[in-house]
Amino acid sequence: MPIGMYLKSEWPASSLSDPEERCTLQQFRPEPYDHAPIPIDTFVRYGLSFQQRLVPMVEDVMVTALASRPDGFDIRLANGEVFTAVRVVIATGMSHAEYVPRELAELPEELLSHSGAHHDLSRFKDRDVIVVGAGQSALETAALLNETQARASLVVRESSIAWNATPSSDHRSLWQRVRRPSSPLGSGLRTWFCANAPMAFRHLPQRTRTNMVRGGGRRGMVLGPAGGWWLRERVVDRVPTLLGHCVRGATARAGKAVLHVNGSDGRARDLVADHVIAATGYRFSASALPFMSGPMLRDLRCVEDVPVLSSSFESSIPGLYFTGVASAYNFGPVMRFVYGSRYTAERICRHLAGRQVSSRSTFAALTPNTS
Repeated sequence: MPIGMYLKSEWPASSLSDPEERCTLQQFRPEPYDHAPIPIDTFVRYGLSFQQRLVPMVEDVMVTALASRPDGFDIRLANGEVFTAVRVVIATGMSHAEYVPRELAELPEELLSHSGAHHDLSRFKDRDVIVVGAGQSALETAALLNETQARASLVVRESSIAWNATPSSDHRSLWQRVRRPSSPLGSGLRTWFCANAPMAFRHLPQRTRTNMVRGGGRRGMVLGPAGGWWLRERVVDRVPTLLGHCVRGATARAGKAVLHVNGSDGRARDLVADHVIAATGYRFSASALPFMSGPMLRDLRCVEDVPVLSSSFESSIPGLYFTGVASAYNFGPVMRFVYGSRYTAERICRHLAGRQVSSRSTFAALTPNTS
């Protein structure tokens, strides 16, 4: 993530889950935070402290192959080691899920990148950069580019940018609380439902679940593209923004990226830049996981290349579980956030305990650092 980035989520929604809640973010940094945004370096230090204290048994090595067998799975590591596991949890986070629309995909790598590929945006100083998107990633990337003296501009498909409301400590009446209930991920009935009822979400019709997770633009989407309240002053009237502009395609011309866009009035125009950053989010695809074998992919029941999961996050391949963004179509958009990890961990661990895995069985969790 870029230097200088802040988390969009508030402090109560950003703690990693432990059964006894002794390692929350507020306990790691106990001083009053007064709704101030969370710096990425603070969260990284917290995450490392959490891991070293509670999960020290982490092996930092790439998984190169995963294949099923009658009694479990074969796992091959980059160091040449091969071992078997009875259960495997795919917990790869956003890895391998970067989404770039086909309208941009024709640009060569030197002219196009995904927002998740950048750590130091100062390399774009004095260069023209177009950021495509309207979510936190797009807005903060554009702000950071502007602050590192790049000539950044935003291209937004929607007619407006959504901004999260400024947190308030004011007392809310009973009617306000009923009409717009609060949750750690925001207020509103649909947000509250997705944050607190993943199992109920699972029983909604498939089309409804897909629209609530991915939507079409922001239509029907819950916890969709929006900017943090604290970011607004760094973008509005500071970063040139083209609202209501849809990208039709992109080409390379004389070492520059040329975006072909249609404005809200239907008129076509070309935008030229030294580089384009697609801040267009993440979409999980089982076939994009480089370690999954062909036979496993054929046996994996999917909808739009996303695994269909049981109430315990188990896929159609017995003993293979999927978490995070991979489970969002099944349990809701809360699974894209740290806040959803508690529910996930409790369901999977309860299921594993119920199966009474023997002490000789091997359990493997594949995470971003190991896959």
